[in-house]
Amino acid sequence: MSSSSQDWPNITFSGHETFTPRSNWLKKAFDLLQDIPDLFRRDDAFILLGVGKNMAQSIRFWGRATDLFERTETGDMRATELGAALLADNGWDPFLVTAAGRWLLHYQIVSNPDRAFTWYYTFNLLKRGDFTVKSLHSNIIDFINQKINKIPSENTLNRDIECMVRCYVRTPARSRAQPLEEVLHCPLLDLNLIQALPEQSGYRLASGARPDLPNALVALAAFRQARWHQRATLSFNDLAYGERSPGRIFRLDEDSLLSRLFLLEEVTGGIASYSDSGGIRQVIWRDLSQSQLAFKLIESAFASENTYA
Repeated sequence: MSSSSQDWPNITFSGHETFTPRSNWLKKAFDLLQDIPDLFRRDDAFILLGVGKNMAQSIRFWGRATDLFERTETGDMRATELGAALLADNGWDPFLVTAAGRWLLHYQIVSNPDRAFTWYYTFNLLKRGDFTVKSLHSNIIDFINQKINKIPSENTLNRDIECMVRCYVRTPARSRAQPLEEVLHCPLLDLNLIQALPEQSGYRLASGARPDLPNALVALAAFRQARWHQRATLSFNDLAYGERSPGRIFRLDEDSLLSRLFLLEEVTGGIASYSDSGGIRQVIWRDLSQSQLAFKLIESAFASENTYA
């Protein structure tokens, strides 16, 4: 499977109301949804959440974009299995303060083309590492012109791109008297995945070793990429530069990715292994049918969080 043959029926460029996710938002919503499943259909949702009116809709968007919340058949919202494991009072990281929590949030957003396509395109499909809002806008329009007949308005797409950038690039504080919700920054800022180019209007996708990125999340991305391709064997180039690859999504340089792949057999309990035979570097999965492996890898990432403190 690849982008050239993939259908893109449900992609969207709005819903976040231009607000980046805040570290306490999803926990607030999770707690309320336990007793108020129709929370996001209520006129007073923003009052119950203690945020601005548009922010309530943004929280709903981010809950779904991260696959921590899902719609029920009645149109209400509930936590997914992953959402409950992460956000419950005794969950892995209810307020998204750990490195594992931040990296998981990023992975969930940028590996989902339907609900956050600008994020997906930037980290999976953008050809060059440097971009401006204008160039990224042009690239996305060119891409979706080839794939679907659902062109967003110029303003809608520009707002989407600007929101994506603000998730990862710090902007100067406007005022010391900002409301609390404005001060609580987006957890993705701490990942340093996008850098503003000095004295320019552009940005750069930054690559590096990512020492605080749990090995289990690299394994998660590799596993899901293999399942998406429906191939038990992927080459090193696939894993470094391919769509939905750990190399692209986490912006790992080649040496750092290679050192993580050496550990795959240990991290996956023998389900995957790295091979370098006859100059052919590849990862081989012995079993792609274990759908619960993804959940177990995420659980493992939080269990070993103290390793990355």
